[in-house]
Amino acid sequence: MYDFVDRPVTSLNRGGRLLIGAMRHWVRAVQAGRCPCGDVGPAFGKWNLMAGFPHFHDMMVALNQNALEKQRFGPVGCERVSEHEALIIAMIRALRSQPADQVAHTAALVVGEAQVSQLLVPMTALARTLADANIFPAAPIFDPDCTRFSND
Repeated sequence: MYDFVDRPVTSLNRGGRLLIGAMRHWVRAVQAGRCPCGDVGPAFGKWNLMAGFPHFHDMMVALNQNALEKQRFGPVGCERVSEHEALIIAMIRALRSQPADQVAHTAALVVGEAQVSQLLVPMTALARTLADANIFPAAPIFDPDCTRFSND
């Protein structure tokens, strides 16, 4: 999580930027009482990732309904990654690099023990979809002379 929190969004690779934008648009649509499909779907379509959109949506619904504390996401134009955005990206990355029980323990701190599978099943499917499409979020590279991710 600390790799991402308060970093410039521009320091993230395409996968990280996609997730930040999708989370923020999803939250904005839900707050406005709209179905988030129209706000978030085009971003997934741009990268030919529509198969991942239902998993993303289910993950966000699980967080919205079951989070132990209110999740805070940045506004659409915010230049920095918020704490909860960083946590979600870090969990998605952890699904590919850490033991499942360790990620489940983290998820239980976010949504509670009884709702872990409601969060991790779609999150795991989303992580797989992103990895298969070569748009998996990478740890940001901070270069003080350049606020862009150098591997794009």
